Amino acid sequence: KNMCCPVTAKQTGRADTADMLTKRAAHQANNASETTMETTKQSSLNKIRLLYFFFRFSTGSLIPFMPLFMSSCGFTHEEIGRLQAIRPIVTMVSGPFWGALSDRTGKKKLILISTFLISAICRLSCAFFKDDMQQFAVALCLTSVFYAAVTCLLDSIVVSSLNSKERLNFGKLRLWGELGNGISSTLMMNVCSNEAYGFEHLFVVHGITAAVAVVFMLLCTPSNQYNQNQAKQMTKANGSCNNDTTDWRRSLLDVFTNAEIASILGAVAVTGCSISVLENFSYINIKSLYKAHGQENVLGQEISMYRVFHTCGGMLTWYYSGTWQKKLGPNGVIIASLCCVPLIFFLYAGVGDGLDVRTKIGFAMAEATRSAIFAAMWSSATIRVNMICPPHMTAVLQAIMDASYRGVGSTVGAYVGGFLCKKIGIANTFTLIGKGFVSLLCGALFLSSQVKSNAPK
Repeated sequence: KNMCCPVTAKQTGRADTADMLTKRAAHQANNASETTMETTKQSSLNKIRLLYFFFRFSTGSLIPFMPLFMSSCGFTHEEIGRLQAIRPIVTMVSGPFWGALSDRTGKKKLILISTFLISAICRLSCAFFKDDMQQFAVALCLTSVFYAAVTCLLDSIVVSSLNSKERLNFGKLRLWGELGNGISSTLMMNVCSNEAYGFEHLFVVHGITAAVAVVFMLLCTPSNQYNQNQAKQMTKANGSCNNDTTDWRRSLLDVFTNAEIASILGAVAVTGCSISVLENFSYINIKSLYKAHGQENVLGQEISMYRVFHTCGGMLTWYYSGTWQKKLGPNGVIIASLCCVPLIFFLYAGVGDGLDVRTKIGFAMAEATRSAIFAAMWSSATIRVNMICPPHMTAVLQAIMDASYRGVGSTVGAYVGGFLCKKIGIANTFTLIGKGFVSLLCGALFLSSQVKSNAPK
């Protein structure tokens, strides 16, 4: 019996050693698996960054300069306002349609790529109709029908692919789009202001970069099969066997019965209205001021500088948007963004009639503030809407939010801006809208305080 004890001890020691080695191997395998998963995740995020960069590089090469192109074609301020109102009016109708279609079919990738490609072709056709306003309007209308699907679908696809913690970093992904937009718009401003090139070359660059963006959409977005499987899982989890007929009704019901969603859509629409006026007429105002002071020769170079400030303001806001949302919450960031909107109008309108350093600093600060307000508003609204909406309706509600901004808001902004600029001038229009916005904010705060004071304790 005593002689068996050493053997038993040796066997036990060997078993412990084997067990330790097995656990170490399992731990190493787990670490390797986690490293592989982390590498795969980073690779996926890098693809999303590149996708946003090239997508916004393509749109930034032409869309910001469409009002200037219309002005060079001889269109009046009122005509420019009407033409610019085409896109938001069409977006109000077509945007939710594309969102509902993509949610029901799960073919988000196919719809995203096809609509972006067709919209780019239609936008390029505008260059051939610059002498005929009716044909120009038809080309813009067709462009808007298909482009209405692009931004909302892209944001919906990206946000849906992120978990709850990663969604706070959505702004850090989106800032790559701001970078691409800033680089392309800065370069294209120099091109269109150069007498050797002109606006026609912007259309050429837009066509080339749109093709590159399509390639990255093919490479960087989930397959249609993945989206379809995801849609089926969400439908099964929701317990709906007739999702094709209930999604649209339920999405509308959620919008009009959920007070928070309705408030977010209202804030987005008001911001869209304000920024629409600025986008349509701020550069025309700057161009007129430079022309009046005989400095047209440096216009392209200095607008490029303003676009750099625009890009920097947007990138910084996209980067820190997650941090601000942690401290204030998405709704707090939305309210703060609304309170800053009048500042942009006063910066554009309050620079005076001169063209000194103070004026140029005012323009630069206005550009940075305009981009920052949009980035803060859009990032917070996108994340919050995706948090509170039903999971199988993300594209629909993202499209409705896009329609609120680029549809309702931009339509009102284009028409009101065109009418007021014709009657009282661009600078006076900016001053009037800024004062009106301050009055609305004060009224809203007063009503809110009255409601709280009268609420039962």
